[in-house]
Amino acid sequence: MQSNAHLINSLQDLEHACAELVRLEPRFGQLQARNGTPRLRTRPAGLEGLAWIVTGQLISAQAVHAIWQRVQNVLHPFEAERIAALPVDEVAAAGLTRAKANCIIGAAQAVCEDRFSFDALAPLEDSAASAWLMQLKGIGRWSADIYLMTCLGRPDAWPAGDLAVRAGLQSFLGLDALPPISQMEGLARDWQPWRAVAARYLWDHYLAERGLKGL
Repeated sequence: MQSNAHLINSLQDLEHACAELVRLEPRFGQLQARNGTPRLRTRPAGLEGLAWIVTGQLISAQAVHAIWQRVQNVLHPFEAERIAALPVDEVAAAGLTRAKANCIIGAAQAVCEDRFSFDALAPLEDSAASAWLMQLKGIGRWSADIYLMTCLGRPDAWPAGDLAVRAGLQSFLGLDALPPISQMEGLARDWQPWRAVAARYLWDHYLAERGLKGL
């Protein structure tokens, strides 16, 4: 069963988690000194958080911010019954691909038909929660990892497939090449159980190096 003792849902939680990670890996203290405390990066659990994550699949941070407002306008107030009945074309017209629109509508339909429950994720361990999320069509490992991090506050969720995290890790460790996804678990093993904090540091590091801090 998942313990709620160290969930990262507030700035105070994050500051505690950062201190624990820096104790394990002092080099993160250098990122702290350079870029400050990483952003909390939380999203509401449920359909709203999932829709935000699906919107961000395979597109840049800048594009997510540009599209998300339009998606919100279509989906708000994020009620499963309402979203389940929306035409795919109407959701896609907000700036999404049809696959992403179908994913969001399909998740709402699964909730309405009692085939899926966001509330059921809370007591599950990370691996089981990820597997439960990935039953939804269009939700892969990256989306599940980001949901665990940003919507459930899991402190050890590790988005190994995230390109910005991989590039940030390459720079942070001074690697010659972008680490393949298959090596990401091993590279971050010593940072357990705070890998979600490491990901936040690496996101901010990646953005700061590209002059995009704040996205």
